[in-house]
Amino acid sequence: MFLFSGRGYWQELIESILWAHNKLKVAPAIQPRALSITQGRAVGVAHYLLGGIATTWAFFLARIISVG
Repeated sequence: MFLFSGRGYWQELIESILWAHNKLKVAPAIQPRALSITQGRAVGVAHYLLGGIATTWAFFLARIISVG
Protein backbone atom coordinates (compact mmCIF):
# COMPACT_ATOMS: atom_id res chain seq x y z
CA MET A 1 0.00 0.00 0.00
CA PHE A 2 1.25 3.51 0.74
CA LEU A 3 4.63 4.47 2.21
CA PHE A 4 6.43 1.21 1.45
CA SER A 5 8.83 2.88 -0.96
CA GLY A 6 9.69 5.74 1.40
CA ARG A 7 8.76 8.38 -1.17
CA GLY A 8 5.92 9.95 0.77
CA TYR A 9 2.19 9.54 1.14
CA TRP A 10 1.09 12.20 -1.36
CA GLN A 11 3.41 11.07 -4.12
CA GLU A 12 2.28 7.46 -3.64
CA LEU A 13 -1.38 8.53 -3.63
CA ILE A 14 -1.04 10.62 -6.79
CA GLU A 15 0.86 7.87 -8.60
CA SER A 16 -1.77 5.31 -7.55
CA ILE A 17 -4.53 7.52 -8.93
CA LEU A 18 -2.60 8.05 -12.17
CA TRP A 19 -1.96 4.31 -12.45
CA ALA A 20 -5.71 3.65 -12.10
CA HIS A 21 -6.48 6.27 -14.76
CA ASN A 22 -3.96 4.72 -17.12
CA LYS A 23 -5.22 1.20 -16.40
CA LEU A 24 -8.83 2.24 -17.11
CA LYS A 25 -7.71 4.39 -20.06
CA VAL A 26 -9.51 7.40 -18.57
CA ALA A 27 -6.68 9.85 -19.22
CA PRO A 28 -3.62 8.05 -20.57
CA ALA A 29 -1.88 11.30 -21.60
CA ILE A 30 -1.45 12.51 -18.00
CA GLN A 31 1.97 11.78 -16.54
CA PRO A 32 3.35 12.93 -13.18
CA ARG A 33 5.73 15.87 -13.29
CA ALA A 34 8.02 17.04 -10.52
CA LEU A 35 7.84 20.65 -9.39
CA SER A 36 10.95 22.72 -8.92
CA ILE A 37 11.70 24.09 -5.45
CA THR A 38 10.44 27.52 -6.52
CA GLN A 39 7.23 26.11 -8.01
CA GLY A 40 6.60 24.04 -4.88
CA ARG A 41 7.07 27.08 -2.67
CA ALA A 42 4.77 29.14 -4.88
CA VAL A 43 2.08 26.46 -4.62
CA GLY A 44 2.53 26.38 -0.84
CA VAL A 45 2.23 30.16 -0.51
CA ALA A 46 -0.86 30.19 -2.74
CA HIS A 47 -2.54 27.47 -0.67
CA TYR A 48 -1.61 29.26 2.56
CA LEU A 49 -3.02 32.59 1.37
CA LEU A 50 -6.20 31.15 -0.15
CA GLY A 51 -6.79 29.03 2.95
CA GLY A 52 -6.37 32.05 5.21
CA ILE A 53 -8.73 34.15 3.12
CA ALA A 54 -11.36 31.37 2.94
CA THR A 55 -11.11 30.68 6.68
CA THR A 56 -11.42 34.37 7.56
CA TRP A 57 -14.45 34.85 5.32
CA ALA A 58 -16.08 31.70 6.71
CA PHE A 59 -15.56 33.02 10.24
CA PHE A 60 -17.04 36.42 9.44
CA LEU A 61 -20.00 34.97 7.53
CA ALA A 62 -20.79 32.58 10.38
CA ARG A 63 -20.54 35.43 12.85
CA ILE A 64 -22.84 37.66 10.77
CA ILE A 65 -25.38 34.88 10.37
CA SER A 66 -25.35 33.93 14.06
CA VAL A 67 -25.53 37.50 15.38
CA GLY A 68 -27.86 38.85 12.70
